[in-house]
Amino acid sequence: MRARRAALAGAIAVAACGRDAGGPTIPAAAIAYVDGATAAVVTPGHTIVLEGYGFGTVRGTGTVTFASAGGGVTVALVPDSASWSEFAIEVVVPPDAVTGDVTVITDVGERLTTTVYVLPSVPFDPAGLAWQPRAGFPRAPVGVALAAAEYATSGGVTTTLYAAGGAEPLGGDSAFVPETGVHVARATAGGEITAWARQPESATSANRSLPAPRAFAAAAVATPHNSRLSAGAVLYVIGGIDGDERVQRSVFGTNLSADSVVSAFVSLEPLPVPIAGAVAIVRRGSVYVLGGADSAGQPVNTVYVARVTPNGVLDGWYVQPATPGPRAYGGGALIDRRAAVFGGFAEPVHPGGGLDPTPARLASGDTGLVSRRSGFFTGSWGGTDPVLPEPRSQFATLAVGNALLVVGGMYAGAATDAAETLAATTAGDSLGGFTGPVGTATIAGQGGGTLVGPAGATWRDASGAYHGLVLGGMDLATRLRRTGVWGF
Repeated sequence: MRARRAALAGAIAVAACGRDAGGPTIPAAAIAYVDGATAAVVTPGHTIVLEGYGFGTVRGTGTVTFASAGGGVTVALVPDSASWSEFAIEVVVPPDAVTGDVTVITDVGERLTTTVYVLPSVPFDPAGLAWQPRAGFPRAPVGVALAAAEYATSGGVTTTLYAAGGAEPLGGDSAFVPETGVHVARATAGGEITAWARQPESATSANRSLPAPRAFAAAAVATPHNSRLSAGAVLYVIGGIDGDERVQRSVFGTNLSADSVVSAFVSLEPLPVPIAGAVAIVRRGSVYVLGGADSAGQPVNTVYVARVTPNGVLDGWYVQPATPGPRAYGGGALIDRRAAVFGGFAEPVHPGGGLDPTPARLASGDTGLVSRRSGFFTGSWGGTDPVLPEPRSQFATLAVGNALLVVGGMYAGAATDAAETLAATTAGDSLGGFTGPVGTATIAGQGGGTLVGPAGATWRDASGAYHGLVLGGMDLATRLRRTGVWGF
């Protein structure tokens, strides 16, 4: 395992020689991370956490400033005295902040500086959503693990999409043949994407495909902009079913560039239990895995968190407070300090969930409070009233800043595309109810099919505007897979 981890992230030098054996080395005063990231991308109006050493036990005359337009600085709001401690400061990113230095001046006059990337806050209007065709996926679009990675520069951001595994269905949705393929596409202007490039597959060290077939796995990408990763990026493919349709607890990881997979996948710390159809999210330096179905197809209420280390290895899966009820093949998001899960199944299902009206779906949602500082849950989850207008499962969830979108899936009106896309507003760390349909041009209306189980991802461009896409899925009308990719 140690050798495999070294292959993932490279050797870590341990400077132990010559140290005074009398005690630990006290780190110098510094800002180590911003919002759990080495080179954070932040948005005006959002509350973030500066982590480090030597901030002082009291704020006193201490201040935090951000770079502002025109070369000046703007003072950030520190909400209250409890927001300042020796090791962490919570601040609200000023409305006029721009990419550049964030500076802490402590009560004793120490000046600590680091760099952040600032993207403008651009409201998303669900009513104006218009789906457009994108470069089609070449194969196996059912149960693909899809993730988008933003790469920040002084001039803005670029985005790359990584799609791993998936399955070719046999006989409609009755059986699946998972595969190992990994594909990469770059986002371009206006939310377009380049053609999908299949990564090399071979029996040598040049192999860039998954070590074993996986479908209905979850995917997450860590970068220095969303984690403590020191450089590069790492793709994690979590759980899923294998070639014999057995649910696995495996976690595969590989190094990425903005153009390709650059190293062989290796096995990382596995999940405590086998899971397929889970939600995976990277936020503030941690990977969250919410719900899913176990090896018997029974939905679970488990919640796991793993922290991304500077060399890309996960530091182990921490068991968190369970959701009030089991949930698989539903949706989920992290909204500031609160995690939310909604929809899905609570009863046993076949891999992928199937296209039949049974078992019953869920309309309810659950939320749990997450610490901005530690990334761990601070208490038990709470159940909510139904957040979906009717029970729904196997949809794509797209986070677009001030809203969440639910796209496709199985629900009572799915056969007539009655509500292809729903939207819920987010404000602070609260989630409103989903309503709709929203948008001016649907996927089904353009011949894209009635999609069940598409994969989804979102990203921002240099202006801060959100883009997204959904990939593949089964067509409820024909019970056949779709290779289409649709975006906005």
